[in-house]
Amino acid sequence: MYTLLIADDEPMECDAIELLVKQAKFPLRIIKARNGLEAVQFFRQHGPDIIFLDIRMPGMDGLEAARLIRSEKADIPIVFLTAWSTFEFAQQAVRLQANEYLVKPVSRKDIFDLLDRILEQLEAKKAISEEREKEVRQTLNLFSTEFFTALKYNNLKEEAVSKYFTMQGIRGTQGIALVINGITEREVTTLLAPLNVRICYFPSNQCTTVLLFSNQGTKLIEQLPHSSTMHDFIIGTGIPFTGYGEISTSILTATIAYSYAYNNNLSFQRYSEVLQKQSPTGFENQLVEQILTAILRPEEQAALLHASTLINTAIETAGCLEGASALLYEPLTFLSYQIAKAIPLLHIPKVPALSVMEQEAYLMDLISSAIAAREIDRRDRYERAFEYVKQYLTHHLDEPITVEKMASIVGINCKYFSTLCRTYLGASFVEYLTTLRMERAYELLKDERANYLVKDVAEATGFTDTNYFSRIFRQHWGISPSSVKEAQSPGERGRAFEGKPRR
Repeated sequence: MYTLLIADDEPMECDAIELLVKQAKFPLRIIKARNGLEAVQFFRQHGPDIIFLDIRMPGMDGLEAARLIRSEKADIPIVFLTAWSTFEFAQQAVRLQANEYLVKPVSRKDIFDLLDRILEQLEAKKAISEEREKEVRQTLNLFSTEFFTALKYNNLKEEAVSKYFTMQGIRGTQGIALVINGITEREVTTLLAPLNVRICYFPSNQCTTVLLFSNQGTKLIEQLPHSSTMHDFIIGTGIPFTGYGEISTSILTATIAYSYAYNNNLSFQRYSEVLQKQSPTGFENQLVEQILTAILRPEEQAALLHASTLINTAIETAGCLEGASALLYEPLTFLSYQIAKAIPLLHIPKVPALSVMEQEAYLMDLISSAIAAREIDRRDRYERAFEYVKQYLTHHLDEPITVEKMASIVGINCKYFSTLCRTYLGASFVEYLTTLRMERAYELLKDERANYLVKDVAEATGFTDTNYFSRIFRQHWGISPSSVKEAQSPGERGRAFEGKPRR
């Protein structure tokens, strides 16, 4: 099944083509857009395989939409449909490498012949792509051990990791790591096949590490302990990862869970349960507990003292910096995990794995930021939540954001969150968000070097309709977006605006 995107400001034209496609039973799903801007948005959202564009449409026309789409996907089939049979349009269509230029009204035969030809080309291209992908996967398998070693120790750039998994048909960035012993590679695949998710595994002499790609990874592995074959092997599961940079931590924690299961004659062990059953073993046990207790009180000096003792004891126990770094990674991971549970919305970076100096700096910074957050929460339980709201909105102005979504992110009841906005934001949620968007829009419009178009600024500030954006901008600033762009100098822009938005 392929997807056909039709963009025409006359709904009857879209409906007519859709009817023809359905009558002919083409393997096509239809998406309809009302203008060029919407066509570009639907292209980015749905990834259609074929695009029909009317040339004359309000706002962004079909030619401009085609330019933007071609810049992102050069080989997508584009067909222009227009009632304007002029040399100028035809010439521009050719320049944009249109697959066809048809003058409305288009005959049934022309549509059918055109779609037959394009679908045949897509099928041929698909066959070639699948063959190439198969060849690439066979080549990558030769380097799986090298790749896994680099992945395990987080020595790969995210771009390289993304390319590797994409070429293996794995496009998700969320999942969970498992370490399994007493089972063959084929049995690993058989065991996980019922879960119906993408997996990638790396066997060694003693055990096999599995990456299970799914945003429901934790829920899916709950099915594993109920298997009757579980007594024949050992499984340890780690902390779920939400991005490629977290895979190494998931593998490490899965290894810890596996070791605990092995040492305690268990067939299945979750890392989260290891944390509940026991703290990290050995020299760091009591010190990690003391650091966490001091943070939660909060007592910064006591926490820093225990942290220094932890670092020095690790170096003394290992006898070298490299060994100390390895000893510290697990307790620091445990500590950061516990702090994240106790203090929500606290930004906690990934634990450094290969340098004691970096680990010490990390630990001290973690303690300082955690205690500062704890003290703020004791003074005002919602202050950090709304600081997070402000930062989140500033960095996500181009995305659709609702009060329900924001309340869910910070873990506050939606109705109460709306009430608190007046206190912590000085306005309702919608008013505050609109003000941020309008201020960002004004900055972009007055940027002479970038020279953004009004429609580009609208998209960059979360508006899908340029006309609606212009209306809100005028209501806020008292002038139109085009007036800002037309100003001839910074001085004139300042006089036009005068720093006084309408309220």
